[in-house]
Amino acid sequence: MNKTIWLINAYAMPPNKEQRIQTIKRAEYLQKRGFEAFIITGSNFHNSDEGIISDNSLFVDIDYDGINYIHVRTAKYKNSNLLRIYSLIQFYFKLFKIIKIKKKPDYISLYAAIPFSNIVYFLAKKYKCKLILDVVDLWPESILELGLMSKFNPLLWLSYSAEKWMYQKADLIVFSMEGGKDYIIEKKWDINSGGKIDLRKVKYINNGVDLYDFNLNKNKYKIQDIDLEDKNLFKVIYMGSIRLANGVDLLLDAAKQIAHVKGIRFLIYGSGPERIKIQNRIKSEAIDNVLLKQEWIELKYVPYILSKSSLNLLNYAKSKIWRFGGSQSKLFQYMASGKPIVSNVEMSYCPIKKYNLGISKEFNSAKEYSEAIFYIYSLNKEKYQELCNNSVIASRNYNYEELTNKYIDNCLND
Repeated sequence: MNKTIWLINAYAMPPNKEQRIQTIKRAEYLQKRGFEAFIITGSNFHNSDEGIISDNSLFVDIDYDGINYIHVRTAKYKNSNLLRIYSLIQFYFKLFKIIKIKKKPDYISLYAAIPFSNIVYFLAKKYKCKLILDVVDLWPESILELGLMSKFNPLLWLSYSAEKWMYQKADLIVFSMEGGKDYIIEKKWDINSGGKIDLRKVKYINNGVDLYDFNLNKNKYKIQDIDLEDKNLFKVIYMGSIRLANGVDLLLDAAKQIAHVKGIRFLIYGSGPERIKIQNRIKSEAIDNVLLKQEWIELKYVPYILSKSSLNLLNYAKSKIWRFGGSQSKLFQYMASGKPIVSNVEMSYCPIKKYNLGISKEFNSAKEYSEAIFYIYSLNKEKYQELCNNSVIASRNYNYEELTNKYIDNCLND
């Protein structure tokens, strides 16, 4: 009999809306390996007024081209943090009602949203299924490192306590960043440090990219854009959220430093609460070598856009959180595009350094950042092509089919 796995991710969206595709791809390849997989998510699209359920239904089942979704009705929240918390609480408590009328899982793969998702432990306990905790972001550590909350704030320490408790209770912990064990050891939560967490249950499986989809979509789904098609431009592309954590202001500062180089143009694709601020800066400061493009790009068009880039940027605000590594979805899309990468963060376990894909370091100034970009721009054809080839080769280590096989071998072989 096929084993059933529930992939619980409150923010997973339908395939045509999703940018962070780990949950979708895991479900797809698990099904190909004989598992019965269900993605259980909220009814509303993250940071949007759009949603799936318009009546009082508790949930709806939808099959998206063979991928089974269960959308649980939750409150819309868009830019309201309070409503977002309320929506999360709704989602996790309603799971107990759904389980009564849905097939019992053999495994629950829980996308960690600590402390709200902690209640899922009791769901797994009730039905005696294995609980696998997927950690893709180190919350609340990131909140502290970004300066969004004081280390003396009692809410922060309550969150750490909830995180520690959940790590102890989960049957397995799967970090998408390579330094997950380092994090637990630093907190002294492991057995050797006097804690209760056995590091043998801690696994590491990256985010990645579906190379088949990427290469298929690159040729199939194209957009008309005069800047992308201009072969005389060295196109520096940033794609992703425009939020405080992404530090796009620094990118603009770097662009200003090389505005005199007429052959370089920066193209920014993305949305977020900082977008209007960035738009106003570009206009008021006359940053003519930066163009703010579409707010949201359907994932199928991303490969074509990146295939037209000359250099891709991984850009974030300064933070010590990178000491544990990173696993950003766009990093692997950048690799698959076969173009060099410049990152402004000093990241442990860094693939950019490991595979020689470009430059990755914490720049001390916008000038230093711009010099790194100009360095790639100035490479001779042979050196530039070497970086491109390295990116393509490196991307093969992060193909979702192989990552799912690794997940099965490490987590689902009872």
